[in-house]
Amino acid sequence: MQWSWVASLAEVEERRQHALRLAGLQLATVRYCDIDYAMLDRTGGQQGPRQVLGATEWQEPSFRYEFGDCTDYGVELETACGRVFSVSWDTPGWHEGIWLRELPLIGEAVLPAANTAICDVSRAGRWHRFIGHEISDVQLHYRPWAPNDGYWCTRITVTIGGSDIQFLGGYGEAGQTLGPSADNIAVLFPPALLPDWERYDDSV
Repeated sequence: MQWSWVASLAEVEERRQHALRLAGLQLATVRYCDIDYAMLDRTGGQQGPRQVLGATEWQEPSFRYEFGDCTDYGVELETACGRVFSVSWDTPGWHEGIWLRELPLIGEAVLPAANTAICDVSRAGRWHRFIGHEISDVQLHYRPWAPNDGYWCTRITVTIGGSDIQFLGGYGEAGQTLGPSADNIAVLFPPALLPDWERYDDSV
C-alpha cells in the first residue's frame, strides 16, 4: 500500500483527516525503529525486533545528529490511551514520500521477522519535554509529484505545546549534516530550520 502518494486531492484530504486522529491526544511514548547494526552480536540466532537497553548503545546512539534525529524505518507515537501512530516512507519506486497512519510499524511498515533495533526515546534525547503533553495539530504537507501525476507528502508537522516537530525524508551525512533521502525519516525539533529542499511554494 502506498500511504504517501495519492492520485487526487480527495485522497489528499483523506490522508489529512486520518492524521488528525492524533490531534487532541496525549503523547506517552516515542519509539524509533532502525536497522539492527548490532545484529552480528545477537546470540542464539535471535530474529526480529530487539529492544535497545544496553548502556553502551545509548552512549552514542545511531539516531542522534546535530541537526536532529534520523531513523531508518520510522517513528512510533503512542498516546496515553494506548493508540499507536507511525511515521514512515513508501518503498521508493516510481513514487516516494512519507506518511502518518494509525498503525504500528512492526507488521505494517516493517516485516515482523526483520532484524530491527527499537529505541524508546521518550525520556532519552529530545523528546522528553513533549511527553505527557497534548498534540494540538498534525499537518501533512503535500505537493504535486509531476504534472497530472498525483501528489506526494514530503513533510509532516506535529504540534505539541506550541512547538512544531518536523518529520521529513532525510538522513545524516558525514559532518553531521542533513541530506535528502527516500528511505529514512529525519526528525527536526525547534529551533532547527527546514532544509532548502523543503522550502517550496507549490504545496497543496
